[in-house]
This record gives sequence, structure tokens and C-alpha cells, in this order.
Amino acid sequence: MRKSSSDNIYETIKNDLLVGNIDFGDKVVEIDYANKLNVSRTPLREAIKKLEIEDIIERLPNGRLRIMEITQQKIDEIFEIRICLEGILFDSIAKNKSGIDRIYQNLILTKYLIDTENWEEARRLFLEYNSLVYSASSLEYAVKILRHYDFIISALKRKSLKSENRVLKAYNEHFEIISLLRDGELEKAKEANRLHLLNAKEVVKKTIK
Repeated sequence: MRKSSSDNIYETIKNDLLVGNIDFGDKVVEIDYANKLNVSRTPLREAIKKLEIEDIIERLPNGRLRIMEITQQKIDEIFEIRICLEGILFDSIAKNKSGIDRIYQNLILTKYLIDTENWEEARRLFLEYNSLVYSASSLEYAVKILRHYDFIISALKRKSLKSENRVLKAYNEHFEIISLLRDGELEKAKEANRLHLLNAKEVVKKTIK
């Protein structure tokens, strides 16, 4: 199905946030975006409305718009939600051996890229990890919630992932989690994932200090 103009604008704004062209807390001026994207105000407003519904864009009391602000409290809340929902998700993933194998193959390729110092491609594959994990689950609504928060966290993580040491540390944590799942150690995998998310939370919080 062909995407509408508003859908394309919606994805462009989200991608701008993901790659760092705009940042959390930045103001959104309709006329600037209309000129930048060479679009009319109607599809732009439709895209902005959709982003408002997803809480990615906030409308201030004075009517002005901005990309959502991120606070330490919001990060704590997002990661608590992830810890709870991913724990539930792992019960479903543990039954999907082929899904686990796909994640494992992604990690093997990521390690090869790290070893050959192809950091750009390693980071790209690294960011696919959560998507593969969520795809391996059969839980529709939990995954929908997690994908929303994963987008926000991915946008926040871009600064920390500039560090090669951080990429390697997180990769090792991912590898441990999936290896435990492959070995049938579900509860240990859940605990390893919980610790991984707590580590990731502290890293992300440092990027907004």
C-alpha cells in the first residue's frame, strides 16, 4: 500500500530524532518543517497529530509544539516498564527456537563486525537486536508497547553508542542473555536481561545530565 504524505512526514520526523537531526525538547515550528520537507501544512498537521498521540510531540499551554522532554524520572519509568514486559515476553520467546536462533545469528555477525572494527555496521546490527527479540514473541500488545519505548530509548542511546567500549559491553550482555535462552535457562536469562536493562538505564541517564 502506498504511503500517504502525512505518513512520510511522520516517519521523517521520527527518523530525524533517531539520527540526531533534532533532539528531545527541541521546538517544532510548522512553517519550518513545511519548508524543509516542501509539503503543505495539512499533511504536516496530520503527522504532528499522530506524533502527539504517541507523546513524541508535546503541545505546550501556549499552543507551541516541541519534541517530548526527557527527564530522569521518565527514563526510570520507561525502563521499569521494559523490565516488567520483557520478563513476560521471554516466556513466549523461550518457546520459539527458530526465533532465538535468528537473534543468535545476528549476534554472531555483530561480533564479526566488532572484531573486524566495522563499527558503523556493528552499531546498525546492534540496534536491530530488540526488534528481533520482539519479533520472536507471540505477544501482540506487549510488543506494541515495547516498540514505542524502544524507539525513544534508541534515540537516546545514539550518544552512548559512539563509544566502542559501550557497544562491546552491551553486545556481551546480549550474547549472555540469548545463550541462556538457547540453553533453556529461562529464569537466568530473565535475570541477565534485568541486569542488562538496569545497566542500560544508567548509561542513558548519563546522556541527559
